[in-house]
Amino acid sequence: MVSILTRLALGRFIHLSAFVAIAFWGATAGAAEPPKFAGISGDFSPIDPPEQIAAPKFQDKMGQPVGLDDFKGKVVVLNFWATWCPPCVAEMPALDQLQSDLGGKDFAVVAVSTDRQGIKKSAPFYRRAGIKNLSLYNDTRGSLQEAFQARSLPFTVVIDREGRLVGRIEGAAQWDSTAAKALIAHYLKGNAS
Repeated sequence: MVSILTRLALGRFIHLSAFVAIAFWGATAGAAEPPKFAGISGDFSPIDPPEQIAAPKFQDKMGQPVGLDDFKGKVVVLNFWATWCPPCVAEMPALDQLQSDLGGKDFAVVAVSTDRQGIKKSAPFYRRAGIKNLSLYNDTRGSLQEAFQARSLPFTVVIDREGRLVGRIEGAAQWDSTAAKALIAHYLKGNAS
């Protein structure tokens, strides 16, 4: 025979367990997964938990050092590309359009050329291709590319407002598409994967 005190204790335990389960479910339910985004040769892969990356400096169009900390507070699409890479060249107009459509105080596309000749190679390409919205950046030494383990080009990562790596995609993608903009909107809302 179960005593009244045992029943009361068991009832409180069940009630408390249910409360904890509901609280846990509620906390995890708010951390929505990012929308699916498929590239031409690969899919966007979220990184959970987001990773802090010690990223070296790269150069702006004047050859001055720039760091990812200069973009803190913004969601950043960091793209590694080169003028000799046909999929990179094909992807650049979409990145330029994405910067035109969403760029501003909360978001930036940072397209970093890995051409060893630096601006001498990438600036004429921007003019020929009609790239008007992207700033010129270079990683002539390949140190930024190495920090992000970009083994092939094009290679793109998404960085959240806190400067953490939240996802990556290898290969070209249609960055001016509705799916790409939905992915960026997810991170602009502050959702980490």
